[in-house]
Amino acid sequence: MQVVKKALLYFLVILFSLAVFAPKRELYYLLEAYLMRQDIIIDNEEIESGLFALKLHHPVLYIKGIKVADIEEVSLFTLLFYTTISAKEIKTDASFRRWVPGQIDTVLLRYQVLNPLNITLQAKGSFGAANGYFSIDKRVLHIDLTEAKSIDMLKPLLKKGEEGWYYETSF
Repeated sequence: MQVVKKALLYFLVILFSLAVFAPKRELYYLLEAYLMRQDIIIDNEEIESGLFALKLHHPVLYIKGIKVADIEEVSLFTLLFYTTISAKEIKTDASFRRWVPGQIDTVLLRYQVLNPLNITLQAKGSFGAANGYFSIDKRVLHIDLTEAKSIDMLKPLLKKGEEGWYYETSF
């Protein structure tokens, strides 16, 4: 029994050490390089490293060379088996406000190793609140509007379901 306790303790110490001492900036630069290959650029960010998190202050998001949004703060938090990415105060560019709300207060993405084929999301903004998921294997994005407020501009993109409005697309 003592051997099992020691092995479990060593395993937990190694996991904790990996999470604390992981080169977070370098991992972010790898993510940024991958996104660049997809024509997604994160620019003008100030990077702040913490024990378990990496924060980006005031990044600007470009897709295919077109400015899409200004973001107040993005936080990437990981414990190897559980990762969250949260963004606060997203202001979309005026040219996209026909399709996307102008102000999104928070967006939270979660990835868990126990559910490796899905990324869950939660969002709050001028449109109300939304919950959804991105299915990696099926390549489907599904978003349910749980509290629909002023969604008149979004209605052409939404579908009406039994539980309310939702958006679904595949890639």
